[in-house]
Amino acid sequence: MTPQELEFTEITILTHPEASEGVTDALLGAGATGVAEERRPLHVRVTAYLPKDDGLEGRVHQVRERLAALEREGLRIGPGTIGLRTLEEKAWSEAWKDQFEILKVTRGLVIVPSWEEYEPEEDEAVVVLEPGAAFGTGGHATTRLCLRALVQHLRPGDRVADVGCGSGILAITAAVLGATSVLATDNDRTALPVAQANAKRNAVVDQTRFVEADLLGEVSGPFDLVVCNTVAEEVIRLAESLPALLSRGGRCIASGFVTANIPRVEDALSRSGLDMLETPSEEGWAACVAARPDRGR
Repeated sequence: MTPQELEFTEITILTHPEASEGVTDALLGAGATGVAEERRPLHVRVTAYLPKDDGLEGRVHQVRERLAALEREGLRIGPGTIGLRTLEEKAWSEAWKDQFEILKVTRGLVIVPSWEEYEPEEDEAVVVLEPGAAFGTGGHATTRLCLRALVQHLRPGDRVADVGCGSGILAITAAVLGATSVLATDNDRTALPVAQANAKRNAVVDQTRFVEADLLGEVSGPFDLVVCNTVAEEVIRLAESLPALLSRGGRCIASGFVTANIPRVEDALSRSGLDMLETPSEEGWAACVAARPDRGR
């Protein structure tokens, strides 16, 4: 393995179908890089990828503790078997390709793996993606919810911020859909080169900027739209700064949490002074779309 190559730990959990959302939420909360579900008649196999570093043991322990907490809350975990396997970055990327296919997210938007050929239909926006060592292919419900919300709420010319950009899928989609400028942040430095390469693939380098930062760091707005696909706790933490980051009438698209967390996220967004617009959900996962009141109009 060369010094530039990274190692990842593939973590697999066998669980009861009703607990799959909670298990996935636990993995994302532990910093999983990519999550996929394989549903079988009696159980679900949830697979995720964690960087193999000094914090790995602590993150796996965090997952075990969260599974135990879910059981105490009355959720049927099922087998709860956890398997670990080490993969080099190249092997990880090849393994992840098996989970990533051409995805027609909604009318007018298609996500295409970089190794596939696709002829777009008329008025169809295409985003070409190579996930590499980063989370975000459109295969997870939270990403699809954010993508659909971008199609619905983004206006050509918008200034956009993407918090926790991963592979860059949301930032790049925003640029492809007509955003004038997109600032994307992630606190995982391995994700940023992947996102930058994907921006180049889609010819949106001039519209996008990728920065290593926690949430939006020291960045100041205003933005016309902020999208954040992470965990509920991070969305709640971000909510406090949204009034200062959003322009009047600006929108926030937040996802990455299960439906049970909708009240918590809605409360945080409302307390920050935003008006709730909608809370779409899919497969037990949810998004909240809110807007800063436009009192100037």
